[in-house]
Amino acid sequence: MKVLFVSPEVGPIVRAGGLGDVVGALPLALGQLGIDVRVLCPLHRECADLNAETLPGSIKLKLGSTRFACRLQESKLGNSNITVYLLENKFLFDRPGIYADENGDYQDNPLRCFALCNAAMWLEKITGWSPDIFHSHDWMAASLPAYLNADRSVKKKSRSVLTIHNLEHQGVFDEKFFSSSGLPTAFAGIEGFNHYNSINLLKGGIQHADKITTVSPTYSEEIRTQHYGQGLEKCLQYRGADLIGILNGIDENSWNPETDPALEEKISPTEPEYGKNANKIALLKEMRLPDEVESPVFGVVSRLYHQKGLDLLADSLPELISHSPGSKYLILGSGDVEEEKKFQALADQFPQNISVFIGFDDGLARRIFAGADFFLMPSRFEPCGLAQQYAMRYGTIPVVRKTGGLADTVTDLNNNHLSPNGFLFVESTCESLINVIHRAIELYRKPDLFKKIRQNCLNSSCSWDLAAKKYLEVYDWALKEKSSV
Repeated sequence: MKVLFVSPEVGPIVRAGGLGDVVGALPLALGQLGIDVRVLCPLHRECADLNAETLPGSIKLKLGSTRFACRLQESKLGNSNITVYLLENKFLFDRPGIYADENGDYQDNPLRCFALCNAAMWLEKITGWSPDIFHSHDWMAASLPAYLNADRSVKKKSRSVLTIHNLEHQGVFDEKFFSSSGLPTAFAGIEGFNHYNSINLLKGGIQHADKITTVSPTYSEEIRTQHYGQGLEKCLQYRGADLIGILNGIDENSWNPETDPALEEKISPTEPEYGKNANKIALLKEMRLPDEVESPVFGVVSRLYHQKGLDLLADSLPELISHSPGSKYLILGSGDVEEEKKFQALADQFPQNISVFIGFDDGLARRIFAGADFFLMPSRFEPCGLAQQYAMRYGTIPVVRKTGGLADTVTDLNNNHLSPNGFLFVESTCESLINVIHRAIELYRKPDLFKKIRQNCLNSSCSWDLAAKKYLEVYDWALKEKSSV
């Protein structure tokens, strides 16, 4: 079987977040199953220095009244044999960011999306390689199934799968942009891209894809409801028979506490006490907090904006510290300016309890995963979540809201499960968050039980192996329904 991933980012070549991590890791797991997986991604400025080979031939795109000549460069995914095709056009992709710069989103993002998706239809002409499955990822690649349906010669032999990584990002633009797609006018209607007198790229992909996946089973159910559907719940209900949730994994080679060079001390999955304590002491010193190993340490590694629910934590911290004066809270992240200021003010108010690093540092993130006792994710919604899996991989107990992939990966201590590995809370309120953190602190005061739950975290499977097998089932499912036309 031959599968083409089409995505605006692919780690470690170019990434902005979890999407790049997934697109960079899942092909490796699928390759282990004997699938010929390749990736198509724009040649962003960030990855322009790759030692890539320019392939012969030119892709000539006609997008509305404008013509674009593109080239393909070929590289490899890390140290693997997975082929990555990079779509080169300086006007469209040679920019400071993937989606935006300091002035905001690029105004021609629809054109850039259409170019990426349209170029996928040229792949066989340039490479001689023809996919059985076109697998598009998120809104920037969501138009691809429509291009496939518009080209009957390709549709006869190939099928499409669309993965929704985060329904909050849909690619909504003025109707006038549809003309630049080159797609049939009929596709612009209510049964295609039209959504409340705008074009919605993700909606168009949902309507046209043969099969649709999301990044966790719980999230696949949530997005069919008004509360989580972000305005697309009816469309997703309509396509419900072709929609399935598959939980993301993580790259366990990269996220390995026994080999991670960023850590002060390696952590043994079977005997973690020494490594965890050493990393905890080093982390507290690095964050300029008292190195009191007898006190619980809570870590946060996150973007700071509404979805993540960290405003609830900011509002709760004074009460939490009053209840447990020795507890420590380490926050690494950036985003909403007001949230940044609030956490910085709290760090100034409680210098013995709170330390804040505004920005992102991969090494520090790993040391927080390794050195903290608990990891906080009070998300209002979370399609899958990778950070809680990183935390468990490093022996840090997650304290998370019961939503999306958090609900699928964390089993609460009080639900009578044989192997609980963390804490869940239901209501997105300060009261609920405070109560669940109090429960975590109570656990910390019971060393034997705390060590048992930590061991359950270390024993939790976070690999891509199971997900890869489920994606293979989806591909087989799509191909069995291949059109006879």
